[in-house]
Amino acid sequence: MAKRKVNKRKQLLKEPDEVLVFSRRVFNYAMNNLQIVFGGLGGVILIALIVLGVRAWGNSNENSGAFKLTEAKTSFYKALENNPQDIESAFSAASEQFEAVLDDYCNTVAGKMGAIVYANICYETGRFNKAISLYEKALKHFYESSSLYPVLRYNLAYSYASNENYDKAIALLEKDAFSPDGVMKDDMLFLLGLVYDRKGNVEKRDEIYKMIQSGDETAMFYNIVKHQLSKS
Repeated sequence: MAKRKVNKRKQLLKEPDEVLVFSRRVFNYAMNNLQIVFGGLGGVILIALIVLGVRAWGNSNENSGAFKLTEAKTSFYKALENNPQDIESAFSAASEQFEAVLDDYCNTVAGKMGAIVYANICYETGRFNKAISLYEKALKHFYESSSLYPVLRYNLAYSYASNENYDKAIALLEKDAFSPDGVMKDDMLFLLGLVYDRKGNVEKRDEIYKMIQSGDETAMFYNIVKHQLSKS
């Protein structure tokens, strides 16, 4: 597998004492080529930023799981610091630790969040099948009302698309993008257009883009789809 750098999200993931935070909009708004989005390049991957900082839970098993998860994250990013170009060595240094957290602390908060952190790292290192499996597993731990639930579904759809499982990505995205109660609808709709583009269905892609263009001109993806439609 080709070696490449991981995006700057790692600087956030290093923080061991922060509460859970995430961001669902880290697209490089200035991108000129939509295909870059699917290139997996650092800084362009739209995967939720996950930071786990487990404070004093009053439960030794929780504390132990949090400590082990922090160790796993530290191993990965410390290895990257030492050799930023060798992402495979960084993954090897931490993968067994992540697997142990998921096996030994599966019923703790650390175990559940560890699946998300590990899924993100698997995606960043090009292990899309593993990322898909972990995101699917993580979804089972959260209620649909949870703020993380739509982010995980988005990450799962993105992983499907990156793994060329376009039909699965479309099925998931269409359900969320057109749900009256859905959140992240703009993000879901834009990614749906990208998936149709990658699948070669230009007519459907432009249909989706026109929906976005007919909306708020200040929306994040408005100028991107306007530029794409002008080239069609």
